[in-house]
Amino acid sequence: MLDLNRCARMTIGEEFAAAELGDVRRTRRLQRIAERAMQAPAVSFPRMAADDSELEGFYRFFNCEDVGFEEVVEPHFDATLGRMRAAQGPVLVVHDTTDLSFGGLQERDGLGRTHGKRQGFLLHLALAVLPGEERLPLGTCGVVRVCRTEYKNSSRKSSREMWKDPNRESLRWSELLEQVDARASDVDCIHLMDREGDNFDLIALLLAKDARFVVRGCHDRALADGDQLSEQLAALKPVVRREIELSPRPDDGRPRGSQKTHPPRRGRSAVISVAGTEVTLRRPSSAHVAEDELTLNAVCVWEAAPPPGEPPVSWILLTSEPVDTREQLLSIVDYYRSRWVIEEFFKALKTGCSIEKRQLESYDALSIALGVFLPVAWRLLLARSLSRAIPNAPASIVATKVQLELLRHKLKLKQLPPTAEAATFAIAKLGGHLKRNGAPGWLTLGRGLEALLIMEAGWRAAMAAGRSDQ
Repeated sequence: MLDLNRCARMTIGEEFAAAELGDVRRTRRLQRIAERAMQAPAVSFPRMAADDSELEGFYRFFNCEDVGFEEVVEPHFDATLGRMRAAQGPVLVVHDTTDLSFGGLQERDGLGRTHGKRQGFLLHLALAVLPGEERLPLGTCGVVRVCRTEYKNSSRKSSREMWKDPNRESLRWSELLEQVDARASDVDCIHLMDREGDNFDLIALLLAKDARFVVRGCHDRALADGDQLSEQLAALKPVVRREIELSPRPDDGRPRGSQKTHPPRRGRSAVISVAGTEVTLRRPSSAHVAEDELTLNAVCVWEAAPPPGEPPVSWILLTSEPVDTREQLLSIVDYYRSRWVIEEFFKALKTGCSIEKRQLESYDALSIALGVFLPVAWRLLLARSLSRAIPNAPASIVATKVQLELLRHKLKLKQLPPTAEAATFAIAKLGGHLKRNGAPGWLTLGRGLEALLIMEAGWRAAMAAGRSDQ
């Protein structure tokens, strides 16, 4: 039986204990780096290391030619798989892509292009999540990295040339699916994908593998009977209505195309209507697979009366799941609503762990650092998720007893923070968070954790000095 409270309390070094790096000393070094990263994930490596000797060991590890990304991250994949099996039920596997961009004027060996002249690579990742309103993350279970030789929007290839390209970026979706399927063949997985997963070849592969999936539709596809998908779904009558919570989507300077697809909105409640039907998609001319038709279910989700000035909820969900009852339709909607957890994971990785600020000089070294920080980001997300989903869980899943004592002293609390929620808000308060502003973000949590760890280091130094004087 899965015990996520125990997962949150275990040391990060345990996640890497089974690493096979050719030398037991390298495994111990990896565990040490991970433990330092877990203590202060957002700080630079020089501040993270205890002294110059340990820092030199960090850099030797990241630049070791005998250590690769796969060897570093594989123990985390294996541990995630163990948690997926222990869940004893269906597990949601969320697929998505983010850019990892690294600044600086100096060219870093092996990196591609992300935005303009920025160096970096695409991180395409699968995150395992428990179904349910808590949406608790179990860890990452697959990764594909893509280095572009040129920024995508500057490509001069025609659509036909891109279609023929054997190394086209869209193949990362099927590659990651194959990874997860090979690794978790004995787990009941439900694959969740956003609009970019609406690819005829990918859906054909999902169906061929008899995989369970929910994919957000992007294209108004032609159907085998001559209709368009939108026409058939527009004729549906609501089967069930449901109130859901929408997270805010700020106008944060995203590209115009992204804002058109995902327009800014306020966080609010929305009453949605849901209906579903079986559809048979006709093969588009751009497909590479042999299938002429694909039969699956489509669920239409729409908001009939959005507030003035707010974009309405409008989803088309392509799925393997049955759509015959109200309960089945709502389950599909709830599965898809869990997709946002991977966005929080990316924030934990980028803001909570400052992965894009790492001053390593090559793609290989940055990839090894990524392998270290993936489980750290998961642990950060798990602790925050538990504190939100189970606010009365013990504070020990968020902080040690010493840290709780320091929080009580520094913030002049009447008692130790009794719960995970209280401990999380106390840590964030150290980072400048005001409780009236709602749930703390990764930036204030990171700052608060750093301040708490500095206090803890001072306390331990004082205790050691006191013992040495006696």
